[in-house]
Amino acid sequence: MSELDFLSVEAARADGRFRPVARSPMDRRLREARAEFEERGGRLVATRIPGEEEHALAIRDVTHLLPPPEGTEPPETHAGFAALEISGPGAGTVVRRLTEMPLDDLPAAGAVAHIRSWILREGDETYRLLFEQEYGHYLWDVVVDAAEPLGGGPKGTP
Repeated sequence: MSELDFLSVEAARADGRFRPVARSPMDRRLREARAEFEERGGRLVATRIPGEEEHALAIRDVTHLLPPPEGTEPPETHAGFAALEISGPGAGTVVRRLTEMPLDDLPAAGAVAHIRSWILREGDETYRLLFEQEYGHYLWDVVVDAAEPLGGGPKGTP
């Protein structure tokens, strides 16, 4: 055993004193917004954000809905990806502000706010962005900023 083996995800095991929980790549931004969290399947999920009832256009962290990599279970990360959902009146406008990709033929891959992403349509006014987890804070900020003029903002996941 090397001196750094204790840092390995495989070495993280739950016991009476320690229970590992996966956090979202947008965790810091959600905490700054004073989100309330709940543990679901070994992951922390933002369930409520103060002031969210004012937003008809919702920006949600849905990273916890991504399946874990094959052969793993929490606390493993989500295979290096994060996911945001934009839903409600004006969701298409928000997505168009962030990308030049046509939204008529989804799913599609390309640049969203200069970050390689995948765009999925989940309904008439619901879009999901999938992207590398390293860009979680950046894309959260960009999407929330693009949604604010349309009455949008962060919401928890019911």
